[in-house]
Amino acid sequence: MNRKQLGYYVEHFVYLNPKKNKYPNFNKYDLSSFLIIQNQFKKNKKYIITSNYDDIFYNKNEFLNGKKWIYILLSSKDIFEYHKKIRDDFPFCKHKKLIKTLLDDLFFWFDKNPKKIINDVSEASYNIELRKKLEKIRYFLDEQDWSNYFFNLQKLMHEQIIKFLGWNKELKYDLYNKILRKKLSIFLCKEKVDKYLQFIELLNIYRNTISKAAPLLRNINQQILNNWNTYSTFDKKDTALELYYSLIKFIDVCY
Repeated sequence: MNRKQLGYYVEHFVYLNPKKNKYPNFNKYDLSSFLIIQNQFKKNKKYIITSNYDDIFYNKNEFLNGKKWIYILLSSKDIFEYHKKIRDDFPFCKHKKLIKTLLDDLFFWFDKNPKKIINDVSEASYNIELRKKLEKIRYFLDEQDWSNYFFNLQKLMHEQIIKFLGWNKELKYDLYNKILRKKLSIFLCKEKVDKYLQFIELLNIYRNTISKAAPLLRNINQQILNNWNTYSTFDKKDTALELYYSLIKFIDVCY
């Protein structure tokens, strides 16, 4: 299961929880999401901070504490038993707070997997200055400060291109594209070169669109912006992380 699939199950699980004293439309959501989220909690017990889930479920007079919610989640045999236990005493749920908490926690647990460890090891070979810049970019990701995130992501990419090419001119994609293609082609196949150049162009588009660093001059910018405004929190994080890891791979080529 990848991060996108996990995000899908998180969103479906959240909307299976009670809200405004109404039953959710069980036919509308993937009921297996309950067992998948429950299993994630069982596998990652050592990481659970129960207070993260305080005050998400409530009735007119009191809130459910996170420790009791975790117990209900882990002890229920299916979504119907879970829903009944929650709804009997706490028929209201703060969906936005629950989805943010689950995404933050489950993605943190997910990042403990071997694939993420490999990425961390590859970054460990970089110098201190480069690691600090990557840490700063991840901070903006965690804060969902998308303008600064894409601005700094592109800035670091341009620094690597300048270093790789020994470039001393104004860094515009249509100017350095040909020389970059030529140098990459020395040790990469055409398919790989095309892939990296497509990534560079895409990151430039995201920076100029989401960071509002330049006016939207092309239809593609407007399309990116329209899509971005319809994305869920998970979709935004997933897109941002895809570009981040593409940059890591590109840095490995240039380093």
